[in-house]
Amino acid sequence: QVPGPRTKTATLLARSMSSPTAFCGEGMMRAALVGRQVAGSTATVARSVREGSLSTASAAVVAPVPRCGRRVVAAVAAAGTVLALPRRNGGRRGMAIAATGTDGQGRVASKGDEVLVRYRGTFPDGTMFDSSEGRPPLELKLGAGEVVPGFEEAILGLRVGEKVNVTLPPEKAYGERNEAMLMTVDAGRVPAGLAVGTQVMLGGGGQQFPATVTKINEDGSAVIDANPPLAGKTLVFDLELVGFKEPPKRGMAMVGYKGASVELPNAIANSPVSTVFQKPSFPAAWPYKDGDFRRQDESEDTQFYGQPRFVTHIDDGAIGAIRQFYAAQFAKAPQGEYSVLDICSSWISHYPSDLKAKRVAITGMVQQELEANKQATEFAVKDLNKEPKLPYGDNEFDFVTNVVSVDYMNKPRELFKEVHRVMKPGGVAIMSFSNRCFPSKAIAMWVANMADGPGHCQIVGNYFHFSPEGGWKDISSADISPTPGRGDPMWVVTAVKA
Repeated sequence: QVPGPRTKTATLLARSMSSPTAFCGEGMMRAALVGRQVAGSTATVARSVREGSLSTASAAVVAPVPRCGRRVVAAVAAAGTVLALPRRNGGRRGMAIAATGTDGQGRVASKGDEVLVRYRGTFPDGTMFDSSEGRPPLELKLGAGEVVPGFEEAILGLRVGEKVNVTLPPEKAYGERNEAMLMTVDAGRVPAGLAVGTQVMLGGGGQQFPATVTKINEDGSAVIDANPPLAGKTLVFDLELVGFKEPPKRGMAMVGYKGASVELPNAIANSPVSTVFQKPSFPAAWPYKDGDFRRQDESEDTQFYGQPRFVTHIDDGAIGAIRQFYAAQFAKAPQGEYSVLDICSSWISHYPSDLKAKRVAITGMVQQELEANKQATEFAVKDLNKEPKLPYGDNEFDFVTNVVSVDYMNKPRELFKEVHRVMKPGGVAIMSFSNRCFPSKAIAMWVANMADGPGHCQIVGNYFHFSPEGGWKDISSADISPTPGRGDPMWVVTAVKA
């Protein structure tokens, strides 16, 4: 159970490792209208798609990404520019970093500022298409091209508390519609079950475009529209500058191996993620129901993960962050003597390159991937969703780790009990995750809000708290994201075996 790959090439491919926030997250999706239209670029993309001249990284050339309850506002560049991932943060606990804002009275919003904005978007007839009401304010960096140009221009020059109403013609919003962005995909490249209205991604690498399936023809081919849903429309925004973001404060300590204090110089102390368990609040009883662990795709995981994927699943910054975190934790154990188990593993475990463990055991679903893991001393092929039983004896490991796979566990209570069983007293379990996943395989309560880092930390903390009850102590969390809101976030929850 691992998230999807960051592929270098693809043809008509839904971003296989997708964050729902990237394509259908709550709130206005940040449009990457970072430049003017490049002449001929739209036709080039359309021609490449039709002719299949781009290479493919998947047998299913078109794959769906999940739809949201809210309207999807496509985050696509003006034709020819690069899709920018949105950085809409949300959830009940706030933003990816402590963005409570400073009052900034008298300060004028300028390029380079990271600001918090409330907004309401309507069409000229008053029909609302999006709003930040009921959610944390939108956070963005002015001058970075994270929103449509007219939206950003309206914020520049505002002071905290000031409001403005602005009408954006298409050229200041999502651009005019371009009929060249309507494309037909051959039936052989359309997977079974693709339906009208499904959101897909076109392209690969640095050129990815969201699109919508508008028609399924009788011969099985599909018509897709890569125009942003709001292309060609005049938009009206009511905007308010709420504040300026508080910068991240780096450096904090966590409890580690046998209760030792572990210094984490790169962790963000003032992130809501890092403060979840400062004053722990656990429910009186196991709070989850069977429906919380349902998945869109309940087919056998061995079918979905059957083909080896020799790719990384988070960006280089996030990989470096978790590697540094491991180094700090492992340094507290006797060097050359400690043992590590990596569950739901693959061809790489993101451990430090100078790992000084005596034993490195890994479990995963694809034998070819496990065989290629150069840091492992042993491996076992296991589908832990089908049978949450670890093939090891009691009290064998000093550390148990898991990277970006806890969101796929449909029997976490049983599996966390197993993790507890195989660990030595005083050992540390480390669960790390981001906002990326295969949404069809992640559990329902996790994908409900992929941006809610604090909420996901609470879920994992609850898993520890009840699995088994009283079996874990010093449950802690840390935000180790290297570039909050820019690259992939990296969030960690740890617990020490009592």
